[in-house]
Amino acid sequence: MKHKNIKYILVVFAASFLWSCKKELNVYPTTKEVDGNVIVDTKSATTVLNGVYYRFANAGVDNNLVPSVLWTNVNEIFPSEMTGSLTNSSGDDGVYSLTLNSKTTGVDGIWNYGYQLVNAANGFLKNVAPVTTIPTATKNQMIAEAKFLRAFGDAELLLYYGQYYDPSSKYGIILRDEFVTADNINLPRSTVAQTYTAILSDLDAAIPVLPLANTTAYYTNSSAAKLLEARVLINRGAAGDYAKVISLTSDVIANGGFALEDSVKDVFLTNGFTSKEVILGVQPFATETYKFQQNQYYGQYPASDSFVSLVGPTDGRNQWVFRTDNGGTVYGGAYGPLNEITKYYSGATATPVQTPLSENCYAFRLTEAYLLEAEAITLSGGDLPTARTLLKTIEAHAGIKDFSDVDAATTATQLQALVVKEEIKNFFSENGADWFALRRLGISGSTPNITAIATIQPAVTSVNQLILPIPNSEIITNSNVIPNP
Repeated sequence: MKHKNIKYILVVFAASFLWSCKKELNVYPTTKEVDGNVIVDTKSATTVLNGVYYRFANAGVDNNLVPSVLWTNVNEIFPSEMTGSLTNSSGDDGVYSLTLNSKTTGVDGIWNYGYQLVNAANGFLKNVAPVTTIPTATKNQMIAEAKFLRAFGDAELLLYYGQYYDPSSKYGIILRDEFVTADNINLPRSTVAQTYTAILSDLDAAIPVLPLANTTAYYTNSSAAKLLEARVLINRGAAGDYAKVISLTSDVIANGGFALEDSVKDVFLTNGFTSKEVILGVQPFATETYKFQQNQYYGQYPASDSFVSLVGPTDGRNQWVFRTDNGGTVYGGAYGPLNEITKYYSGATATPVQTPLSENCYAFRLTEAYLLEAEAITLSGGDLPTARTLLKTIEAHAGIKDFSDVDAATTATQLQALVVKEEIKNFFSENGADWFALRRLGISGSTPNITAIATIQPAVTSVNQLILPIPNSEIITNSNVIPNP
């Protein structure tokens, strides 16, 4: 069967040189197709699994063909712009205004990212299964890591493109549990319920096998998998989900071996991956400058005025998460001062010079466990004083000293709104958790509350704007897929 566009035939990376057993993301080996007899022992399995992590990082090359991690494109900029926290210096691109359609530039970014990651994980799982020369414990952990990564890809796809809030909906995602070939590329969408089942099945299989701590901060562990499951469940909001979120997050806090920084600022500007708060990081290439160029050189996506107002004048984050560019960026210099993203950058804005941590990205931090637990307590009718304590703890580490608004929140709805606002501020341009949280603002069960959401992102006028359109390229080449409403 001939196809115009064989999508998702992802290649992951098998080195053509001698490889040590130590996993390294920051390697740029030659490319080979993963589907084939490429895994024969622990070394080759490590190499191929490393390729799956390469897809998790969204690694590739920048516009100058410099090897770069492009996590920022799909998990920092796009979701925060939809949240209304970032604007595009080049003008309205349809993201901030939520006027996206299937042909909008960039609407396929997360789609391609998710399916490339899923396909890489499927290729690894297929090819590692028959190998008998890998020690059992090592092989089992590798399989668990691949299942976590597949679950992450599927969760991204569901939470961005599926009607995640309605488990009875037919608008789930295309579930793939086999490496893509010409014979299985054009599949129909599964239901939302089937999609949730597949994601949770992978995570439930991975969590008991994953280590408490992996070899480095950019390889997964049981706490990352538990947090991903909590993310998924709090967005589904079915019976028992909030209780499970509370159980998972409290376990991560008490038993994960991680600890909050005294100041969350130190994660991004001082300690990086050595921080005990970082559960799973995304390591950049040693020679890349992509994120620095995007934020400090061009000022392509500055903080919006509405986000500056949300942070407010008494929140210490207004001194370091964003700062005036002082004419140091291309767009700021051309069109006037802008609120440059400096969450990852500690240098001067007028004369920008790349700093050591400016390219780092963070998929999971311990902060998320505190906030998801606090939010799940409010949504389940739980103990509000406990939720207040969790929220105050995170706000204190962010430099907030006045908790009068938290103390004055006497209802679950009021307190949930404060937790969501903190999630938007804390995960600004980081991992997409801000967009997911905004959509839960004021929800009843799992039904989005458009009126409440619009208080922060006024562009939201319809529930259909809360999910992305299926990319036109998929609609054209896959006759089995149905578009979103």
